[in-house]
Parts: sequence; structure tokens; C-alpha cells
Amino acid sequence: MRCLLIIFAVTVAWFQMAERSWAQGSASEEGYLYLSPVPNASYVSDQTRYILVRFAGVSPAQVTNLTTSFITVIGASSGEHTGTARVATDGRTVIFEVESYFVLSEMVTVALNPMVEPGASGSVGPYQYQFRIEGPMPGSEPLGVLAVQAPARANALLPEPKPIRLISAKAPAGRLFPKAIVKSNGVSVPGDFPQVVISVNGNPSPGYLFLENALDLVPPYTMILDNNGLPVWYRRGRMYDFKIQKNGMITWCLDNGIGFPGFDQNLNYLKTFVTTNGYATDGHDLKVLPDGSYFMIGYQNSMVDMSQYVQGASPYATVTETIVQEFTAADELIFQWRAWDNYDIRDLQPTGNTDFAHINGVDIDDDGNLLVSARHLSEVTKVDIDSGQIIWRLSGVHSSFTFINDTLDGTSYQHNISALGGGHYMVFDNGDMRGPQVSRAVEYQIDLTNMTAALVWEFRDNPDKYAWWMGSAQRLTNGNTLIDFVMQQYPKAIEVDSNGVKQFELSLVPGSESYRAFRFPWNGVVAAPYLVLEPQPDNLTLIFNKFGDTNVTYYRIYGGLSPHPTNLVAESSTTLQRLSNLQNGLYYFRVTAVNSAGVESLFSNEESTNVNIVRPGQNIAMDGQFSQGIGPWIFTARGGAAAGWVIESGATHFYITNAGPSLTSVQLLQENIPVVQSNLYVLEFDAWSTQTRYIDVKVAQSYPPYLDYSQITAPFLTPNHTHYRYVFTMQQPSDFSANLLFNLGTSTADVYLANITLFTPPAGDFNLDGRVDFLDLSSFCGKWLKQPPSSPVDLNGDGIVNFGDLNILGENWANGGP
Repeated sequence: MRCLLIIFAVTVAWFQMAERSWAQGSASEEGYLYLSPVPNASYVSDQTRYILVRFAGVSPAQVTNLTTSFITVIGASSGEHTGTARVATDGRTVIFEVESYFVLSEMVTVALNPMVEPGASGSVGPYQYQFRIEGPMPGSEPLGVLAVQAPARANALLPEPKPIRLISAKAPAGRLFPKAIVKSNGVSVPGDFPQVVISVNGNPSPGYLFLENALDLVPPYTMILDNNGLPVWYRRGRMYDFKIQKNGMITWCLDNGIGFPGFDQNLNYLKTFVTTNGYATDGHDLKVLPDGSYFMIGYQNSMVDMSQYVQGASPYATVTETIVQEFTAADELIFQWRAWDNYDIRDLQPTGNTDFAHINGVDIDDDGNLLVSARHLSEVTKVDIDSGQIIWRLSGVHSSFTFINDTLDGTSYQHNISALGGGHYMVFDNGDMRGPQVSRAVEYQIDLTNMTAALVWEFRDNPDKYAWWMGSAQRLTNGNTLIDFVMQQYPKAIEVDSNGVKQFELSLVPGSESYRAFRFPWNGVVAAPYLVLEPQPDNLTLIFNKFGDTNVTYYRIYGGLSPHPTNLVAESSTTLQRLSNLQNGLYYFRVTAVNSAGVESLFSNEESTNVNIVRPGQNIAMDGQFSQGIGPWIFTARGGAAAGWVIESGATHFYITNAGPSLTSVQLLQENIPVVQSNLYVLEFDAWSTQTRYIDVKVAQSYPPYLDYSQITAPFLTPNHTHYRYVFTMQQPSDFSANLLFNLGTSTADVYLANITLFTPPAGDFNLDGRVDFLDLSSFCGKWLKQPPSSPVDLNGDGIVNFGDLNILGENWANGGP
């Protein structure tokens, strides 16, 4: 009973103190500069862990009860939340870390009761305030509900989707990619690495281009390119906002909610930057300052009754709120600035957008205050970094400024705010919600006396470009501006001088999107090679680079059937190696680099793949004797055609009752036929018909434009059992999912097919029968002294015909002869 009386007395005393604090006025009147969550905040995350306090005139060191009784936090449902208070390393922010989460929809009361030592420089009094967890504060609903309106323009956009994770970069089925190659600077790239096309190269800025690419079936890469378009570093996968920070750290974001890993100049991992207080990390932007402090964007989803704000809106809408959080170099949260506290969600109407307010960029002005790009408000907001109060708003419906010299009257759905100094600011203006829909890089000069924003520079390409999402503009040290117009049909990097003259223009083929493009100096050296495996039908290609290292003498390749291989399988003086003598199965590989002093580097990343090499002379077409019946073959009759088929003594017999209007009306095909660029192929089959007729036979692309790789003259069939042979060279980039087609329409004559083979002849197979035998040996010996060095007799391609070629012939005879 005594304990209960004590608790009751303490509670009564606390509420008496709380009542006095309410009567004492606002937080600022009581000596508080900044509080977070702010008083009367709505939709606060239940996972809020940090209560932040800054005093206006008192140093935290002058508060004597800071770590004991200064802060009390009580949830209406969850009760008192114990925690620990400390002063952040900035020396001015008090952090109270609660030890447990709050409860949904509850009201939380924070009581501040500071005791200040005698002689303090200022004063601060007790203060109590409340905030609401995942719901609106009572009485916070607008006095008037916004009526539903038609969109400002018929082409108003849906909410911008969040970045999606695109890590896998293997060549998608049905796409053509050339073979892996070694570039002129010695860096090797996989076959699906984008081709770099430079259309303008006048007087660009020094430094390297940092960019990434991805779009549907285009394999994503993140890369550093020089001004010749040559890669100096790359990695498979799309890393958003890939750049060098002001403290020299390299950062990128793999996915929303995961965070930004940070690396030193040699790409050694240092730390991961993440948001907190119940907010997931937004991948749009990260700004790290020279002292290591940093600003991030976070987001959280809340269930909101939007009908209280907009007439006819859903009472169960999911609103994605975005915020900005500031951290010290010691990763302490010391400031957060939320959309719910500072913007009116009704301003997102009439677009119906509930991505509030889609903060997509931050920067620090030259006076140290915060700049926030709120895309869905078409506004750049300047925020007092000490108090969180809004200083001014540029563009949007609440703009503090009148625009001068701007025919478009401000920005619309912009990206990438940059403080240029001296009252100059630049954004990439997407231009979504206006007419004309045109994107540009635009610079304004702010006049705080007359409250005007004068357009002093812009770049609109000729003809105009429109990028409805993403994009960036970076002012370079020489005064040039680097612009990324994002969309797959546009260049990924355009650099213009102060007069708008293009000095550099770079595109990627195939076309793809790129979130942002930057230019930075980089002179790093990675500690270990980066390895990519590229299975080919006739070999396994290994691509490996120790980026930035000019002192590599050769590479060692370790491989085997078990993880972490230590068996040395090959050495290479170049950054690419093709292995064709592997047995089929699951292999693991890793690579090291050896320098001129014989010192071996760390192991590369370990990669594994299933090796399924088609040997020279091996039939690529499966079950060409039809021993499995239908098996891997697909038979179709379309366009009004009617036909059937049966297997008779190792041959397939097609009964055609309605031939259809074209040869393709009746078709036999086999999918996923791998054909490699520059390889020679032999296609053979037996065929006959009940009456003379033509058929169409080809190895072709399986999707538009359906390229015919084989270029075979249409076979003329007779009732006589006939053997057909066709030889062709694959002229196009490699295709690992081609179709082998037999088109049988336009005639009702029955067709018989048997013994279908498609193979690459082995070296020395001069008569192209798929093996090396006595006939080939005789041919070799007869031609040895008569053929020029470039003849097929030069089997090892060394420019001379000698015993080395005879050895190859002997080896292939042993492997593929009778």
C-alpha cells in the first residue's frame, strides 16, 4: 500500500508540473530552439527511439539534471518509457533514447524539467508537449475539406515509383550480346556490358563519369568511365546515387530501405548509412559533409483517412511520408524534418498523389542551412538547420518569390537541388505538371530584398527533351554543367559550358535509364580483382580486373567443384580468359593478381556457374532422330492450317490437310539453340516428301526482328530420300536462345524429316562431318606445303603451318575421331 501511495504522489506531482508548463507558453518562449518530435506532431512512427532537444540560450552542459530527471516520456497506452539522455558530439543537441517502442494511435506526452546551474548564460523553463503515434492529433483536421478537382492537365502523372532493386545482370534470354572483350585500356568487360557511344567530345572537364544504367531486359551496370568512354571501374547491378562525397567517401544505394554503403577511394568498405526513428532509408540522396556529418532522406507508410483532407478521398489511404534526417559523424541523429510537420498534404491535390511530399534531394547552403527538394510540391524549401523553421520556399503554390526572366514561371516536379553559392541555386527541372512538358537544368539567383528569383542560366536541349522522372544537373569546377536526361532514348551525360555549348555527350547502347550522372576525380586502386563469369556454349569466359592497378603482371585463376577453390587452373597476362577444356558441372572460381614484385593480391569475389559446354562436333539440336517422340520439338499449325505428325522408324512424318497461307503456317521448331558469333556451323538433315515441294529451314532469332542467322536457300524436296547439308557462319552477336525452324506450309504434300544435326566442326575437320579422321589427316598432309599461313590448315592461328597444327589435329582426332 505504501508503494502505491508513493506512485500516486509522484504521478500527481508530475501532472501538476505538466499543468504549470502548459500555462507557461510556447516552446520558444520557454527557451527551446528545437524539439523532435515537434509539439502536436501527427503520424509519428511507433518506432521512434530518439527525442531531440536544443536550447535557445543555454548550453546542455549547464543543465545539471540532464541525464537524470530532465526528460519524462509517457505513452497514454504504453505508460512511462525509460531511457538514457546524453549530449551529442555536436555539443548542442540532447538525445533521449527511449528503451521501448510506442503503441499505435496513442498520445505521447513529453515533459521537460531542466535544472540550470547558477550563473548560466541564458534561461530555460519546464515545458510539456504531446505528439500522436500513427494518427492525427485531435483537432488537427483542416477546418475546410478540399473539394475534388480535375487534374491540372490531362497528362498528370501517377506517383513516381520508388527505385527497385536490380542486382542480377545475367544476359536475359532472347537478347543478343557480343562476346566479352578486352578494351584498349586493358580493362575487360562482359559481353552484355553497354556499348558507349560518344557523339560530342570537345573540351570536357577532367575527371571520370559516375553513372549507372538499367531498363527491363537491359542488364544493369554501375560504372566509372573516362572521357573516351572506356571503363576504369564497374560492377554488375544498379547502384543509385553513385558518387564521391565531400569527405572523399564513395557511396551508393542498392535499394530503398537498405541504406547507402560507404567506401574509401580504393573501394574498401567503411560503413553503411541508414535512417532511423522508424523511417526506412530512401535511395534518392545522401549528402556527407567534409567533417563526416551527413543528411539522409527517409520514408514511412501510414494509413490515413484522406477524406478528412479531400472530399471523396479514401478513408484508408496509404500515405508515404518523406523526411530529412541529420546525423553527426558518430552516427547520432540530431535533427529531423518531416513532411507532416511542415507541408500541407492537401497541396498534393488535385493529382491525387499520396507520396508526401516525395523529397528527392537535399543540399547545404553556403550559410549552413538545409535545402530540401519536395518534388510533388514542385518546391525547394530552405530550412533553418538549428530550429527547423522554414526560411523560404522556391516555386510551387506557396513560393516566397516572384520569378523573373523565366517563361516557364518556376520549376515543376524537379530533382537534384544544388546550392551554387552567393544566392544561386540549380535544379534539374523535370517539368511534369505543366505545359509544355520540357526538362531542363535551370539556375536562379535569389533576391531576398525584393523576394524575386531571376533565371540567370538554363539549358534546354535542341530539340527539347522531356524526362518525366529522375535526372540530375551538376555544376563542375570549371563552370561547365553535367546533365543527365535519364530516359533510354536520350544521352546519359551531356556536358555544356556556360554558353550552353555542348562539350561532351555520351550515350549507352542498348538504350537504358540512368538515375543520376556525376563527374569526379578518382585515382583509387582496388585491393582484389573483380570477377565476372560468362558461360558460353563453347567455353566459360572469365572476366577479371584489378581496377586502378597499373602494376599487375599477371592473374592467377583458381577453380574447382567445391567452394573456396585453391586449385590453380590457369594464369593469364590479360584480364580475360576462356576455358574450353572443363568437364560439364557446377564450378567455383576466384582470381588473384600478381604484381611485378611477385606479390599476390587478395582473392576476388567468388563466383559459381553450371558449365555446359557444347563440344565441337557435338549435336546442338536435341533428339534429331526423334527417339523421344515429340520430346524437345514444338509443332504448330496456325492461320487456318491443319496438320498432324507421327514418328515412323526414326523419321517424323507430317500429314498436312490444310497448308495455310504461308510457309510458317505449319512449323516444327526447337528453342534455346545457342549460336556464337564468328563460329562456323553445319546443319544437316534427311528430308523427302510425297510430292515435289519447297520447305523453309533456318536458325533464327526468337523475337523481333527475327533475324535469319543461317541464310539457307529453301530446300527442294522430292519423293527421294535426300541428305541436305548447309554451312554458315554466325555473323550476328551471340544468341543463346535462337530457334531451329522447319516451315512446312503452303503445300499439302506430306513431309518426312530425320537425322537432324547442328554442330560446330572441330579444328581439322576439313570435310565438315563433325569429326577428325583419316580423310582430314590426308587433307592436312596434302595441303601442308601448298597452303598460305592464313589457311584453315593453320589450326592454332599462329601464322605458320607446322607441327603445332599437326599436334592439334592429333588431339582432336583422339577426342572426336573413329
